[in-house]
Amino acid sequence: MTTPVRVLLSAFSCEPEKGSEREVGFRALLAAAERHEAWVLTRAVSVPVLRRFLAGHPLSARIHVEPVPFDYDEEGFGRTQFHWNYNRWQRAAARRALELDRQVDFDVVHHVSLATIWTRAGVAAVPKPLVWGPVGGGVEPPLRLMTELGLRGALDDLSRITSRRLLARLPPMRLAPDTAVVVLAQNQEIARRLRANAPVHVLPNATAVELDGVRAMGQRTRDVVLVGRLLAWKGGHLALRALRHVSSHDTRLRVYGEGPDLGRLRRAARRWDLADRVGFHDWVPRDRLLPEIARAGALVHPSLHDDAPLSVAEALSLGTPVVCLDHGGPAEVVRRWPTSPARRIAPAGPAVTARRIAEAIDGFLADPPPLRSAPVRPNVSFADSLLAAYEQAARSAAHPERQLGGQP
Repeated sequence: MTTPVRVLLSAFSCEPEKGSEREVGFRALLAAAERHEAWVLTRAVSVPVLRRFLAGHPLSARIHVEPVPFDYDEEGFGRTQFHWNYNRWQRAAARRALELDRQVDFDVVHHVSLATIWTRAGVAAVPKPLVWGPVGGGVEPPLRLMTELGLRGALDDLSRITSRRLLARLPPMRLAPDTAVVVLAQNQEIARRLRANAPVHVLPNATAVELDGVRAMGQRTRDVVLVGRLLAWKGGHLALRALRHVSSHDTRLRVYGEGPDLGRLRRAARRWDLADRVGFHDWVPRDRLLPEIARAGALVHPSLHDDAPLSVAEALSLGTPVVCLDHGGPAEVVRRWPTSPARRIAPAGPAVTARRIAEAIDGFLADPPPLRSAPVRPNVSFADSLLAAYEQAARSAAHPERQLGGQP
C-alpha cells in the first residue's frame, strides 16, 4: 500500500519490554506506524510508560496514545471479576473509538490485544473495516491428559470450556467475527473453531518477539526450564512427571513463575523424590530471565491448551531446544521457527507422554546445540503480516456494503 491510512488499534495490553501480551500490543502499534498514522486505545496506566518510551522514537510523530481507564487489579487475571471488568473496559473503548472516529475518520480498525473468540471487541462498533486478531481462546485440552490437571484443575477447565463456548455465542461477542473483513487466528485449532464471515489467516502473535541484544554467556547448561504462570493447565505437573524419566540425574528443572498451582507442584516434587532436582523461582525480571533461557539445555512447555506462548517463541529465537505437546499454540509456534531445535510430542496418556518428553530432553542434552550469537527469525514477519492485513482491509472500504457496526 503506497498511500498511508489512519489506523485505530485496540490494545488493552500495550507496553514495551515487558513480554507476553503487552509486548504483542506494542509490536502491533509499531508495525502500524511503520507506514501509517496510528491511534491506540490502551489502559490509562500504560500511557505514561508508552509516552516515555516513544519520546524521541523515529515513529513517535505517527503514534497517538489514547487512555481508557481500567480500575481493576490485574492480580486477579483469569478470575470472573477480571473478565467482568475487562468487558466494561471494552464497552468504554467502544464509546471512545466512536468519538475518535467522528473526529479522525479512520480507514482501518484493529482489535489486537487480548482478542479471543469469547470476549467483546469494543472497536467492532466503529463502522469501518475491521481487522480482528490474532484471535485466541479456542484451544481445549487433550482428553487423555485431563487427569494431569488434578481434581480442582479439571473442574476449573470444564467450567472454563463450557462458559467460553456459551459466551462466544452471545451477540456482543459475535459482532467482531460477523463484521471483520480480515481475521487472524493464533493457530490452526482456533482457525477451525472460528465462525467468521471473512477468510481466516493463521498468525501466532508470538512471532512478534524481538530479542536483539540478548546474549548468552559461557556454555549451555544441562538445566531444563519451565517458564510461565503456574496454572494447572500449563503442564507443570506433567513436566515433573517427565523429569522422573530423564536419564541424566544432574539435570535440574528450573521453574520460573508464580501461581495457584505452585503448592501442588511442590508436593509432587516431594512425592516423587525430586525436591533436590527442582528449583522454584519467583518472578524474575525479563532482562535476567532471557539469558537463563538462552543458556538452558532445553525449555519444556507441556501446556495442555495454549494459544501462542511467547516463552516458546523466545526460546526458539535464542536457539534453545523446545519440547512441547503437538497440540494447539506451542506446536504452531514451533512450526514458525523451522530451523530451531524442537520436538513436538503427540499427546497420549500421562505416563506415555511423560516418557516421550523425557526422551526428547535426553536427546537434546546428549547433543546440545551451540549458543547463538544472534536471534533466529521466524519464517513469517509479524509486522509485514499486519501491514498486509491493513492493506486488505483498506481495499474492502471501496465496497459500500461494509457500513456496519453496533452499539457499545
